Amino acid sequence: MKFDYSKLQPETRHLTNGVPVYGFPDSELELVRLEFIFEAGSYFQQKAMQAAACCSLIGAGTRHFTADALSEQLDYYGAYIERYPDRDQASVVFYCLSRYFEQIIPFCQEALKHSVFPQEEIDTYLRKNHRRFLVNNRKVSEVSRRAFYSLVFGPGHPYGRVVEESDFAALKREDLTGFYKRYYVSENCKIVLAGGYTERHLKLLDQSFGGGDWSGAAADLLAGEGMQVFLPAERRKDIEMKDSLQASVRIGMPICSFKDEGFADFKIADYVLGGYFGSRLMRNIREEKGYTYGISSYIVPLRYKPVWMISSEVKADCVRKVFVEIEKEISALQKKEIPVSELELVRQSFMGDFMRDLDGTFDIAERMKFFIQCGIGPEFYQRNEETLFSITPAQIRRTAIRWFDLNNFCSVTVGAGDL
Repeated sequence: MKFDYSKLQPETRHLTNGVPVYGFPDSELELVRLEFIFEAGSYFQQKAMQAAACCSLIGAGTRHFTADALSEQLDYYGAYIERYPDRDQASVVFYCLSRYFEQIIPFCQEALKHSVFPQEEIDTYLRKNHRRFLVNNRKVSEVSRRAFYSLVFGPGHPYGRVVEESDFAALKREDLTGFYKRYYVSENCKIVLAGGYTERHLKLLDQSFGGGDWSGAAADLLAGEGMQVFLPAERRKDIEMKDSLQASVRIGMPICSFKDEGFADFKIADYVLGGYFGSRLMRNIREEKGYTYGISSYIVPLRYKPVWMISSEVKADCVRKVFVEIEKEISALQKKEIPVSELELVRQSFMGDFMRDLDGTFDIAERMKFFIQCGIGPEFYQRNEETLFSITPAQIRRTAIRWFDLNNFCSVTVGAGDL
């Protein structure tokens, strides 16, 4: 089961102003996916929610259109816009029929270059998100997620800062307009174009976004390269939420860079432990013990310091038992080599998951955001596959010994019961 990695290699060119365009053509599609990726994540914000609110309100009121008017124009041509604020980057994606690209591109230009952030749209956004914030504060999974990053990185770090209720009143329109003018500029932008596009579409894209009318200063991406993460002295945090029927458990730590030679080994050891439905954690804690409906381990791809995490929602009175079983499974990986039959199952399952995630041109195009964020390319996945089919049980055991050090783990539990 091999994957054709040439599919992940984009057709790369540049607009007149230097903005890179990564193309994934597919003549069989009648749709076009046009994604603008900006170095405008929460890592760069000066106030809580500044980056997320800015990205979420792109196009919600522009120099020439109200939010409703722009939406109606997109709807008329069967097009739509999606916005994805994140920690390192923010992206705005337009979908449209290939034959209407020429009609849609002016609205893309209007949204990205001429958003004005009307106060009424900001008020609506803050009101909705405040309600969501209050609801999420009653969810053990959401509380544990925020607390985990705050514990690992510290509340003052860009990755560790969590939103407080007071932040909703503190965010002002000038915070959004200032962030927008600073970061939503051509020097901070990369474009991913996928689907049934032609040279005509590329020419229209250059005419709309290849000029100097939205130029500015590039974000400093090197500022976080040498960032050190000092694990806290107290690495466990328990938060009581009375009357909750479940508890949320998160265990993890910062890990090596995606560029590290040992990353592929780590990824496979992680997959054995908790990366798929038949993993050791799932078999033990879900299937045999029945403490949870699901438990998994995974890697959060942060640019400057990726994080590895085990997470689960468990029965409120089973938290201690779950910790014991997690330690047992890690210890077992460290003490004894996995059977060859299990490794073969892991290989087939790993590649099956990978291929399902890249089943289509748009799925492949979405991976460019990850490549751009982490400074890697298709060779990253190819190296993973090569390691997957060459790694031995002894190597997996050594990797578990090296990385799954319980003394380095941070843990957060939220809920009622035996915390």
